[in-house]
Amino acid sequence: MINSYEVVLADTEESKNIHYNLRYQIFCLEKGFEEAGRFKNEMEKDIYDDKAIHFLVNSNNRWIGTFRLVVDQFGSLPFQKVTAFDSPQFLPHNFQAAEFSRLGILRPFQKLRNGQPPKESSENESEIMLKMLHAAREYCCANSIGYVICLCRRSIARVLNQFGIQARSIGPAIIHHGPRMPFALNLADSHAFDSIVNSCLTAGRAYSVYSEIYSNEALLALAA
Repeated sequence: MINSYEVVLADTEESKNIHYNLRYQIFCLEKGFEEAGRFKNEMEKDIYDDKAIHFLVNSNNRWIGTFRLVVDQFGSLPFQKVTAFDSPQFLPHNFQAAEFSRLGILRPFQKLRNGQPPKESSENESEIMLKMLHAAREYCCANSIGYVICLCRRSIARVLNQFGIQARSIGPAIIHHGPRMPFALNLADSHAFDSIVNSCLTAGRAYSVYSEIYSNEALLALAA
């Protein structure tokens, strides 16, 4: 697997605006999940972004993907607005968790499924997903977050399992931009994932920080 993609934590207003605009392109214009006219300045945002950690994916100096981690007490996460939680024996109440959401990749970088030749191979799509998960896990572990919640398709849960991350169902299936089900990922049980990361990705940081590399101040410092 060639390491051609970089995950970047969006920690400045400039980088967060890039993140929101990418979401607008992906979720409003490409997928039609959200009504484009609702969002000013072509930036797709919601009430959870103030509690979210935002990430970008870069490929050859082009921003191509996003995801976020909404960090809050369990009971106040976005998925609990649209579906029930029915596994109290698995997760303690009112603990801090992160919901992995707004995962999006611009269409030219996805594996196309309509019979047309993909511009990027499915292997590259898998690399992007693996790097996103690696960055999310590293951020959560560094900040004492033990569980990640995903409201996703069963096919995504199967991909997580293939990557060595056990995705456990914690609620019923619903229709929310297609069929979805909530899954919990226990980050303490991720030795198989670590092995896959070590075999597929080169050593180094799981993600870069925008203000350290891409901001105008950082670029000026590098040029000096």
